[in-house]
Amino acid sequence: MKRIRYFDLLRCISFCFIIFYHMISQLYFSGLFTLDKVLPFYENDNMNIAMLGVAVFFILSGAGLAYSTGENFDIRRFYKKRFIRILIPFYITYISYFIYKAGTTGSFTSFFPPETSAWKIIFTFFGMDEWISQHGIHTFSLGIGEWFLGALIILYLLFPLLRFLMKKNPCLFFIGSTCIYLLLLFYYPFHTPVHVNLLIKGYDFVLGMLLGYTNHKFRPQWAFLSVPLVIFFFVFPFRLGIHYELKVEILAVAFCISISYLEPILQKKELKLMDLLSRYSYEIFLVHHIIIYILTPASIPYLHGSWSVSILFAVELVFIVFFSFILKWISGRCIAFLSRRTVT
Repeated sequence: MKRIRYFDLLRCISFCFIIFYHMISQLYFSGLFTLDKVLPFYENDNMNIAMLGVAVFFILSGAGLAYSTGENFDIRRFYKKRFIRILIPFYITYISYFIYKAGTTGSFTSFFPPETSAWKIIFTFFGMDEWISQHGIHTFSLGIGEWFLGALIILYLLFPLLRFLMKKNPCLFFIGSTCIYLLLLFYYPFHTPVHVNLLIKGYDFVLGMLLGYTNHKFRPQWAFLSVPLVIFFFVFPFRLGIHYELKVEILAVAFCISISYLEPILQKKELKLMDLLSRYSYEIFLVHHIIIYILTPASIPYLHGSWSVSILFAVELVFIVFFSFILKWISGRCIAFLSRRTVT
């Protein structure tokens, strides 16, 4: 199966957006910069690079699954492969960070909410503790995977059903999903923030599925709409009068379409770094918060101006990639061991 190279580029751009946002946010929480100083780095009235990165990741998740499964879909093999590859790296990261937290605080429980009942460890076991905590439930979350991982796991569970509906009638699937999305957006009945709502983010996933299943290419004329839209959202100085989440959605779709036109160039080039980072994107996603939590506060005494923040971002990227490689290596051996045990 031919590898879609612009998917790889989108992954790399998106996790750079998210990592940079989290680093800048940590500088704010550490008291180095005031909010009005950090906001221009990642947000304007019509755009937030972290929300854009998350939306693109959901789109890519749906697109990658729909494209890779194609016509040959075995539901048991899908669940087994997908959840082993998701949960084993999560367990390794969680246990490692738990040991670090216990060692630095001198306690095994002080960093968890005191109201957390022991049985709620089951949410951690399924990789959903941070997503559950977004609904006001105290869990044993250490922030690994954030809410994103729990939402994605539920969408993976629903993927066979969504795939069936998509293959049955792609046009009706798109229209129905869009109607549900718009109704929820403008008549929002939930207490959770709209940008972490499973049904809202599920629409990104559905759009990605349609992209991966129907055609991952776009008509050349679409560039005359998508590219100006991306530029508009990044530089327009006045607030566009529509729902903020809808602005994120439009921008994410336009961004994906715009990057897709680089596919002929990317296919001709041997971009090993991009390919490598794309293959390690999940591990990068798991470890990046930990590196930022540890390195950013420790670097504050040495930060003097925007150039030093840029150096810190580069240093943190190096550490994130390094520990992602280690995580990939360890989890790969654990997965191989489990696979041999399953076969025997």
